[in-house]
Amino acid sequence: MTAGALSVVALLWSMVPALAAGSLLDTIRAHGVIRVGTTGDYAPYSFRDLDTGGFEGFDIEVARRLAADMGVRLELVQATWPTLMAGLQAGKYDLVASGVTVTPERAEAAQFSTPYLHPRFVPIVRRRDLGRFKTLADIDQPGVRVALQQGTAAEQAGRRVFTKATLKPVLDPVIDYTEILAGHADATFTDNLYFASTIGTQYPELAMVEGDNDASSDIALMTVQGDPKLAAWLNDWVAARNADHFFDGLFATWFNGAGKR
Repeated sequence: MTAGALSVVALLWSMVPALAAGSLLDTIRAHGVIRVGTTGDYAPYSFRDLDTGGFEGFDIEVARRLAADMGVRLELVQATWPTLMAGLQAGKYDLVASGVTVTPERAEAAQFSTPYLHPRFVPIVRRRDLGRFKTLADIDQPGVRVALQQGTAAEQAGRRVFTKATLKPVLDPVIDYTEILAGHADATFTDNLYFASTIGTQYPELAMVEGDNDASSDIALMTVQGDPKLAAWLNDWVAARNADHFFDGLFATWFNGAGKR
């Protein structure tokens, strides 16, 4: 047998476990546990409870209901935005629930459920600068500093929107909006629901720039590619939870009617 033939045989043999494994849905049910990656730094989607140290939030409740409906135990796994995709592909968790935005970049390497929430990305500035920054075009100017959180969909969207401004990527534990508060940036780009429910209430000196912005987005569950059985189950589950108004109830609890679209 030639070296080339041996390589083909080795490749095919390496694929046997994956082919035999079937759907991840079957594996989850067989093990009786679903592992969900979440960042715990994106209130109110996913955050750490200061008293218990556990995860709480909109998407944490989504994960709890999903596990209950699947009939398995939920195991929440700490993840980070910059390594979110790598952790999923390495099998550290079965899916991700953390206010994850569907993006073309992520869709190249992962699979998404039907979206169940639709926020918008909006610029955030100091309230006293609203007279200066009334539109995206006002911000996208040379010399204006825009902080973008690395590894997030907001960073990807911001890089598409802001082509003239000076972009300043920030990495945990630094947070994009704290760069504005510290005077290290003039603006950032983030989820309008995140701002209205959390940042804006904690820091009234910050404000959203509405202007002509229409950077809509979709929040969904993210899992591995190439598993149509799991994808169909997740999509059917989202449809059922929309039908029984589960997501509407969570929205009222966690976002208090803030800017729903």
